[in-house]
Amino acid sequence: MADNYQCTLDKASIVKAREELHETPEERLGALQTLKDWIQQQPWLKTPMDSSFLINFLRAKKCSQLEARYLLERYWIRRNKYASWCKGIDPADSLNLKFLRDTLSHVPLPGRDKNGRKVVMTRFGQIDTSGKSYSYDQFMRAFLPVFDTLLRDENVQVNGIVVLIDFTSTTIKLQSWIGLDNIRKQMDLVQKAYPVRVKQINYYNTGVVFEAVFGMIRQFISEKISSRIKIHGQSLVSVYEQIDMFMLPVEYLPDDYKGSSAGSVKDIIENFIRNELLEPNNLAFLRDLYNGPYGVDILKKPKDDEPQASFRKLNVD
Repeated sequence: MADNYQCTLDKASIVKAREELHETPEERLGALQTLKDWIQQQPWLKTPMDSSFLINFLRAKKCSQLEARYLLERYWIRRNKYASWCKGIDPADSLNLKFLRDTLSHVPLPGRDKNGRKVVMTRFGQIDTSGKSYSYDQFMRAFLPVFDTLLRDENVQVNGIVVLIDFTSTTIKLQSWIGLDNIRKQMDLVQKAYPVRVKQINYYNTGVVFEAVFGMIRQFISEKISSRIKIHGQSLVSVYEQIDMFMLPVEYLPDDYKGSSAGSVKDIIENFIRNELLEPNNLAFLRDLYNGPYGVDILKKPKDDEPQASFRKLNVD
């Protein structure tokens, strides 16, 4: 490809891409070029042409050109619609980094689990939800650079993400701090427009606050995602049944545990910031993603814009 794209999938992910996403090494570059050629013929759509970015839209839709195009369109419509979250971000901004370091709320665990999936933690109890220190907009503007960095990894694109949401130390203020409108917007953005394979969502240390927040979330969750939710109550043993112990921070492991771990939450976040978020190539890509002239101008889109080719039938992943 023009950007010297080289596939970085490991052997297990190549097999999974073939079996689950209908992607083969022989057809990968051709499919990617077909998508690029289509984009270049659409004056109403402006998007980065980075191959490792675009191929994720194909993978998210099992290599269907038609569905990948629709997803890319939705992606940019939503990112422009929710500009207060998605526009004008500098991941290296001191306030953004301070949020990540002070709250320890966005925790992408190092490595991948035995199924090749990335595990990401959110810890709401670490955030001042009184509204005096942080707004939900600030939460999202710190979250998206972390999320978008993870999705740059081709193995994560293929194997997907497991989410662990920890409600420890949350108060009822969390419900009003998030708010129903923000829940609706976030689900609209991430669930309907992001090229991500969410394989499982785990809720830990659930109680009254969780019930209140989940009551807001439930109405926006798709049936497929709903079937992948695990609620663990106060049981870490239950969490261990879903997430390998070696993946977890030391704060979530028993005192007598002798195996390997991901390290402390603070060290995990610091290493991620230094080695991944602020890695020069990634940082340059993210700055362009959040500040470039990208989006969709629906008024310029031809009304008869309908692909004339046949496309692979999708299966539920």
